[in-house]
Amino acid sequence: MLRCGELLGGATLIHIHPTRWIRSPLAIGWLALPIAAAAVAIPTLIRAAMAGVVTGCEFTPYLPFVLLSAILLRWWQAAAVAVTSVAIMGGLFQGSLMHPMSCFLPAAGMFLTSSAAMIGMAVLVRRLFRALQNPGADESEGGIVFSLEQGLVWASWYGQGAPVRLGTRRKVAHMMEDFLAQEELAQRLTSRNGRGS
Repeated sequence: MLRCGELLGGATLIHIHPTRWIRSPLAIGWLALPIAAAAVAIPTLIRAAMAGVVTGCEFTPYLPFVLLSAILLRWWQAAAVAVTSVAIMGGLFQGSLMHPMSCFLPAAGMFLTSSAAMIGMAVLVRRLFRALQNPGADESEGGIVFSLEQGLVWASWYGQGAPVRLGTRRKVAHMMEDFLAQEELAQRLTSRNGRGS
């Protein structure tokens, strides 16, 4: 597994594993913000560089970056990239959001529709892949799944977002043993109090 972002207190911010990138967004935590900013800035620079060649309401440079955002980020963050792209395109290249060119509104509508389709497809593929990975899982129970990858323990909840890193195997095993000992003690005390009444 490739891990990036361990400079900040050991927090893994990008998870790249053969199946993890399909099951959940790669960029979690604070790293989502610079990725979203780059997904708007790069196509804006491309569009600005083509200002003399391309005129009118051209959203094409933004589409691949919305798709990349749908893969790397959560759905609402990818949607924010799409909406921000429309705002920048309308304000920067079309003069004013209050007085846009006649082609702007239809082009923006088509762009947002295409973006929603790409984001929806990414969400659908993630959910379908998770369902295929856990065919017997009953999501209505809201169970927790623990997994171990390269010495790190992860927890994920059925029907919820990205997995959460709990810590090293040894640290989590110690915490679980402590929890089970406390649970056993609580049961003994409860049963003892129940008999004494």
